[in-house]
Amino acid sequence: MKSYLKFLSRNKLYTAIEAVGLAVSLAFVILIGSYVWQQWAVTRENPDRETIYTFGIPGYPGLTYGFAERLAASVPEVEMTARYCAEIASYAQFENGQSQRVSIIAVDRTFFQLFPYYRFVEGNAAALATPSDVLLSASFARAHDLSVGDMLRVDGTDYHVAGVVADFSQTLFPYCDIIAYPESPLNSEAREFPFDRYGSTVTFAKVMPGVDRQALKTKVDGLCKELYPSMYGSTFFEHLEMDRLDELFFKEYDANQVILRHGDRGMMRMLLLVGALLLISAIFNYINLNLALVGKRAREMATRRLLGEEKQQIIIWQMLESVLFAAVCFAVGLLLAYVLAPSFNTLLNHPDVPVAILMKPEYLLLYLLIVLVVGCIAGLLPALLSGRYNPIDVVRGTFRRHSKMTLSKVFIVLQNVLAVFLLSMALVMEAQYALSLHRPMHARTEGVYYLEVRGNLQEQSSLRDALAALPAVQRIGFSQRTPGLLPGGQFSETADGQEIMYRTYRMDSTAFRIFNFEVLKDYHTPLYGGVWFGERAFAATGLSDDNLDINILKQRTGGIDQVAGVIADFPTNSSNVGQEDYLYVNIMPREKMFYGGWVLETGGESHEVREAVRAVCDAWCKDRPVTVTVVQSGFVSDFFRDGTKPARDNMRLMELFMFLAILIALLGLLAMSTYFAGERSKDIAVRKVFGGTVDSELLRNVREYMVLVGIACLIGIPVAVWAARKYLENYIYKLEGYGWIFVVAVVLTLVMSLLSVLWQTLKAAKTNPAVELKKE
Repeated sequence: MKSYLKFLSRNKLYTAIEAVGLAVSLAFVILIGSYVWQQWAVTRENPDRETIYTFGIPGYPGLTYGFAERLAASVPEVEMTARYCAEIASYAQFENGQSQRVSIIAVDRTFFQLFPYYRFVEGNAAALATPSDVLLSASFARAHDLSVGDMLRVDGTDYHVAGVVADFSQTLFPYCDIIAYPESPLNSEAREFPFDRYGSTVTFAKVMPGVDRQALKTKVDGLCKELYPSMYGSTFFEHLEMDRLDELFFKEYDANQVILRHGDRGMMRMLLLVGALLLISAIFNYINLNLALVGKRAREMATRRLLGEEKQQIIIWQMLESVLFAAVCFAVGLLLAYVLAPSFNTLLNHPDVPVAILMKPEYLLLYLLIVLVVGCIAGLLPALLSGRYNPIDVVRGTFRRHSKMTLSKVFIVLQNVLAVFLLSMALVMEAQYALSLHRPMHARTEGVYYLEVRGNLQEQSSLRDALAALPAVQRIGFSQRTPGLLPGGQFSETADGQEIMYRTYRMDSTAFRIFNFEVLKDYHTPLYGGVWFGERAFAATGLSDDNLDINILKQRTGGIDQVAGVIADFPTNSSNVGQEDYLYVNIMPREKMFYGGWVLETGGESHEVREAVRAVCDAWCKDRPVTVTVVQSGFVSDFFRDGTKPARDNMRLMELFMFLAILIALLGLLAMSTYFAGERSKDIAVRKVFGGTVDSELLRNVREYMVLVGIACLIGIPVAVWAARKYLENYIYKLEGYGWIFVVAVVLTLVMSLLSVLWQTLKAAKTNPAVELKKE
């Protein structure tokens, strides 16, 4: 062990290179492993996960409030049901006169029987017995100094605090401030329409063990046809979705579904793959270090063999040395992972279950296993290689001739394959992100501010006057959403009988002029009472200059039956991922709209304008009831930037992994060139005696490394081309003609690789032959 430490201390640069690469890689392996483990743990938290089901409409896990009671009465296989009514928002009032917006859910008492691992800090589930009882989350109760027996006023009504529950964290259910009884006035909207308001209530049903899943679904299908005869089989309730509890976390719901926490299986798989590749790359570097040790410590091993040590003993000692080195690097990596965890969560776009670096017994056991595996893998091959040679090989000098480092070259090629692949993908993602931000809008989005306030529209006239009085506001209109913000929509038939989603943008004439849509056809109808179709919707509906009959859509357009014209399709999807819905714009007076927001034409997009609008809005809301809330506030261009944020975060994550992969690959090249510089110094000296020059030796040695990098590019680029095509398939407005990106990736890889090996190679090429030959 002492000789091992002495070697590391004598080769500080080489050791530092390998230690840094391994420690950094292990840090991200710890982060990625924790992310995957903690995401997967959500699906395994309930011991009855394989006998608990939910029932919902396509893309949503819930049905209606009255469904649970009828399910329990009609399906004998169901042992227990529990309703979970979420997304209840209200305001709590406190004795100091302050009010706070609170998040509320309503659950049956049986909810805590189905999910017994949710811990009560005070009280128990039985205390939630009447509509006037509520449970509080521990952090909410602590923040407001509330406990069992106290009263809490919500929306002007007093409720009895019956218990305190530990915060929902790292679990399927999002955090909430208050848990109410299902028949509480707080849940009145769901109760008033027990077989309407689809998706308002998630029903969890525990069935008997061994129940056939398909048979159960058939029975529940029949119940849905009975309960929802006019809706079952329609567009939004085309079929029943029945999911097992352990399937919910990774189920792909509609983008607007936020009722339960959910994970990203695709992101998890990508991180697993990249994390594994980074670790493998770092292990390759570490193996190179140990292979170098085989040559450097050959005489030591021969001496130990001559003194009587068995080959097996030497192999075991080398394995232990490797494990020790891995343990030190892992400790550094663990500390680094702890520091980087908040930034990692930001790059992951704040996942529902954020990454946490934990020191629980099961984690410590896993950490120990990683150290043993990494250390043993990295030490096994070099240990076996050193055991191939007898002491006489070292005495004769044949060991050095056998040591060609072929495996090191293979590892370097594989490392650079990963580096060039990730570099190519990062460049593709960067270019696509820039394209998404600057895609054709076919409408004015710059310098347009949208402010939507939930509340009585008749009372917002004073808000309009205050906004119009701002110096930066040139015109002010009213609209139900903007380009990039989806309004309500309805499925309707096209000319050929297909059902598609039509998004309806309603706005007054001022807002229409502010948005300055690109008009393709104008039929010169009256200002109000006409429909402006998007280009695709116009064609899908079967309209033309000679056929402007839109009776097929009359129910969807609010009775308006005139085609005002055709406008170019503006983006309805701010993320540019997925698909664009069909659209049309109705021009109507503000008085006929039930909701919407103010559209402000400003002189530009500045921080001062934002602050001025927000100050006016805050001052106006301050004197209004607590139910008045801001729904949307910002420049339209901000909404598009926000929509592309997930793509931007994924890109930043890919760029981080690219940087790490390139760093590890370049460190490997640098370490390899450092090792070979020492090994080949005598050969270089001999060639220089026989006429070699610094330039010829430099070229000769650099060429070998560049050939390795060139081979890596030939392997990595085709894989990157395939991956780029798969990645771009998800985008609506996508990158075209991007072959130049791969050329840039190759050039950058070659330049960086050249610079990484040039230093040590040049140092070896400048060796003074006389000095070097005297060493022999």
